[in-house]
Amino acid sequence: MLVLLFGCEKKKQEPIKKIKQADNIKSQCLPHLYDDPKLEKKKVVIHAEEYDSLLFSKNELNRIEKLFPVLKAEFPASPEEACSIKLWENYIDQNGKEQSITFSSEAGEDQFCLLYAYYLKQKNGEKKFKKERETLINLYQTINSIYWQLNYGGTYFGHQYKRLNASAEYSIYQLATGKEYYEKEYDFQKQKELYIKTIMQFVEDEESQNVYYQEDLHVNRKKANERAKELKDKINILEKLITNYFYLNQVQNFEITYYK
Repeated sequence: MLVLLFGCEKKKQEPIKKIKQADNIKSQCLPHLYDDPKLEKKKVVIHAEEYDSLLFSKNELNRIEKLFPVLKAEFPASPEEACSIKLWENYIDQNGKEQSITFSSEAGEDQFCLLYAYYLKQKNGEKKFKKERETLINLYQTINSIYWQLNYGGTYFGHQYKRLNASAEYSIYQLATGKEYYEKEYDFQKQKELYIKTIMQFVEDEESQNVYYQEDLHVNRKKANERAKELKDKINILEKLITNYFYLNQVQNFEITYYK
């Protein structure tokens, strides 16, 4: 009986021992990050718009930079590629406890893209490409707004609005590293005219089969006419902002990547 009891006791202890060993191995594999008390009160504001701002302590940013090196890569990936690499990482803090930083939710990806734009803007040069950045953001906001209106809203377009600054910054990176590609000797106006006509035709076709729009026509023709004018005004904004081949090329790529 004593032998049997001893054997049972031994079996009960083995799983606990194995769990502890696994925890130790995991702890050794995870990065160990330690905060600097002097940096905790230093805050950094990261924003794309007035109502889309993030506040981080310098310690938090240091952890993010170490765990997500893709944000400061020498050769940046596109925003969608950067998001696909990893959005979750665990680490051991100064107290020996396992912690995690994650951007895996929809809101988390919004934050990741704001961080992406923040770091890439530093690499590109904030003042150097100020005009190009403003133009690209306006172009991408307009495209997003057109599709938002065609679909009568939707959360996708709200999240995309917060992420498009990252796309604009990546476009600037492409300009900074390959400007000669966008300097065409031929006149790009015919390509631009074709693109604008294509968007106008697409909007017209989509509206012709939109049940809600047809109901507007029956219920309130004035409302429907106002809607058509709003969409036309947005297309006019595109036409006004596309002043060279670079803008045309980038807005086409942006539309195909996120809306087609």
